[in-house]
Amino acid sequence: MNPPQEPPQARIWQLGLGFATTTVLSALVKAGVIEQLGEQPKTLPELAQTCGLNADVLSRTLRFAAVIDVVTLDGEQYALTDVGRLLLKDVPGSLSMFLLLMGSEPWRNAWNNFSHTLATGDNAFEPVMGVGFFEYLDQHPEYGAPLNQWMTIQASMAARAIADAYDFTPFGTICDIGGGQGILLQTILIANPHLRGILYDQENVVKGHVLADMAARVEIQPGNFFERVPGSDVLLLKHVLIDWSDENCQVILSHCREAMQPSSRLLIVEMVIPSPPDLTGAFYDLHMQVLNGGRERTENEFSLLLQKEGLKLNRMIATKSPMKIIEASV
Repeated sequence: MNPPQEPPQARIWQLGLGFATTTVLSALVKAGVIEQLGEQPKTLPELAQTCGLNADVLSRTLRFAAVIDVVTLDGEQYALTDVGRLLLKDVPGSLSMFLLLMGSEPWRNAWNNFSHTLATGDNAFEPVMGVGFFEYLDQHPEYGAPLNQWMTIQASMAARAIADAYDFTPFGTICDIGGGQGILLQTILIANPHLRGILYDQENVVKGHVLADMAARVEIQPGNFFERVPGSDVLLLKHVLIDWSDENCQVILSHCREAMQPSSRLLIVEMVIPSPPDLTGAFYDLHMQVLNGGRERTENEFSLLLQKEGLKLNRMIATKSPMKIIEASV
């Protein structure tokens, strides 16, 4: 027997109240309520006192959290559900940092300006925050540092899956373009002792690299991929193209093309929007548009982007992560 379908009115209420869900979850994470419940079930007075919160409003907030299946109430004790445990900081697949960012002022203000990007095709962030997304993060480390931490968590989770999914045996060198602190490059080099690596990113980024123990095998090159890209057997772009419009991506890919030989391979590591699309891909596509005019792409969109720069999409390789490896050559 098929389960009864949710009435359309109830469904539209659920969708329309998404802003409240984000706000409540973000506040519970920020106040420390989620971490307190991660230790063991607790009563309302215990939570209110420990976290310094108003007991009446906390009670009603936890009632909302129970309705959306984040907490349960057994007698007088609150506990996290399996869904709620994904808001703990140190669990696999944690969304704690993501919710903190989404509930903070810059992200909230940008999404509140979504009508602007819908009408103009521009990003929604700069008109309300005064400067571009990346420049804002440089000026406001209280937001830039948590975002970098979130990106590091994501990179660490995906790095092993990427290293396992691709055969680097035929190659001698690899350049991680826009490689941040070098977490992915480090993982690939550990798994492939024959490889030598280049970490290529802006100077203020690479100065915090994690590759000191691999100094004999790694070259750190500060630089800007809008100006040039170092030559290497394998050029790696992980979570780079997602940040930029097609026009900007073509500039990056043109520099990659200039740095490549017939035997070279370009590996683009991104989440690829499936057909039919899923919620995660559809959300991140709009999220990147809101923040800085970037986008997620389908396989066909990647293929067309590469073709415009004289590159050929060879194959799409699945990994044990949300990321796919798009292999291209000249």
